[in-house]
Amino acid sequence: MSVLPGHARPKRRFALPTRARRHRVGARSFHQVEDTLTHDSTTGGVPGDNEAGVIGWGTSWRMQGYLLMAERTGNPAYATRLAELIDHVLAARDDVRGIADHGGVSAPVWSTATKFTAATASVPDEAGEIALEVTVCPPRALDARVTVRPEGSEGRFALTVAGQGRQASTVEGLSLDPADERRADRVLYAAYEQRSAVTGRLVAAGERSGGRLRTGLRPDAAPSRRVQPGTYPVRPARVALAAQTGMITYPIAGLVRLARQDPSHKTVPASVRARLDGYLDAVQRAVQAHDHQWQSASGRRGCYRWLPEEPVSFAGAELPTNEFLAMGRTYVHLAALTGDEEHAERAAAMAHSLRADLVRQDGRGEGAATWPYWPAFGRVHCGWSATGSPDTDGSAYRPAYAPVTAPEDVTHALIDLDFLHLYHSQPAGLLPPVFDDGDLRSVAATFTRHVVERTPGTDGRPGRPRMRHDVSGGGRPGTDREQAHVAAWLPLRSWSDEVADLVHAIHPPTPPPPAMGVDAYCAALLARWA
Repeated sequence: MSVLPGHARPKRRFALPTRARRHRVGARSFHQVEDTLTHDSTTGGVPGDNEAGVIGWGTSWRMQGYLLMAERTGNPAYATRLAELIDHVLAARDDVRGIADHGGVSAPVWSTATKFTAATASVPDEAGEIALEVTVCPPRALDARVTVRPEGSEGRFALTVAGQGRQASTVEGLSLDPADERRADRVLYAAYEQRSAVTGRLVAAGERSGGRLRTGLRPDAAPSRRVQPGTYPVRPARVALAAQTGMITYPIAGLVRLARQDPSHKTVPASVRARLDGYLDAVQRAVQAHDHQWQSASGRRGCYRWLPEEPVSFAGAELPTNEFLAMGRTYVHLAALTGDEEHAERAAAMAHSLRADLVRQDGRGEGAATWPYWPAFGRVHCGWSATGSPDTDGSAYRPAYAPVTAPEDVTHALIDLDFLHLYHSQPAGLLPPVFDDGDLRSVAATFTRHVVERTPGTDGRPGRPRMRHDVSGGGRPGTDREQAHVAAWLPLRSWSDEVADLVHAIHPPTPPPPAMGVDAYCAALLARWA
């Protein structure tokens, strides 16, 4: 169903100016994607939960698209439809649904429990009580299976972790005896490989009696136990991810701000305005649920991180730049909506983190910039080594990790670019100054010099430009799916005369199937910035 039912488009008898044609291309693509995504849906294509991360990484992009269309056109139908999506999204929060995360907390956020989190198999002893928890980190953790088989007569056993897309790994001679030199958790720790990412934890007898965690019990106080042979599935942990909270709350806060900046009251109709106080409260409560994950760093920088004990692949590490900037965009709007200095300072800290990582490739002040996927000051970018104990490794699920210094890719850069432009475009005095026009020119040059690949065509004619995979200038050719994300660079057109024409030359007439929420966002970008 179209967002504008019954809206007839008049026939044009004259050639439209270039920007008008480009706006129509974006608007038409937006409606086509939305019609595909909402076909036969009674909830506007919004699922009833975020179990698979669809709201966090799908619906949120669509919401951002509707906000852009409302800003560009002033048509109240877009704000009305956005509010309908928001109502469905708010109904999917954990506290509304009555569900709790891995720590037993039911918060006003959207937790996920599939491919994004660590998955654990509970292995019982012969009495049927859980004796060993085996945890597998993503990727490809969800389909893992843990098989144990007895070895000899001493209570020893072998443990194999296998699954679709995973190379099977086996550790032999394990014991549930905490005094045994082959106690399972310590042997698994010593055998840890970054690729397989398997760790274990001995569970004291009675610790999970009746399915509830009992504290104060020690594995070394337990009597001798033997494992119950069998194959055990893993269960993904339920975790509320800050990046997804940022993605979801950003367009909600944006709608509230749009209404306050609409003196005519036409873009955001009265039926929507009546709900805005509740929307703003929902945004504030959601971001506050992640306050315990905030981390300040030197040089006025800051970001979000996962706690060492959180059951995620990079427990104890900082989020990737694009993921903490997803929260940063919400804080920019909150600073404007509330006047709260703490919101402005937190947005500025994340802005400093991004700016510190912008490296001019040719050494010139406004030369093309590169920046890494992981923050350069963080644990994953620098890597870490095992200390001999999970208590001092800084991560309960990753004893060690080799440095990852890969440059940002053009897909995740969608969030980086939006944050950069959003922050720099705020009214003077709202936020502490961080970026200058030279930074924006440098990132625009990243697109025109590093990202765009101009390949020769046939008959000596230039071929159609395409994007590379990342911002480094030497990345591999981008996929067809990545070409569909080129519109993210369009807001930088004010800092480079080449950007707009290159974006429209690269952007495919239709995104490759299947249709995704991000396609609606990119189409709306074309319409918004035409």
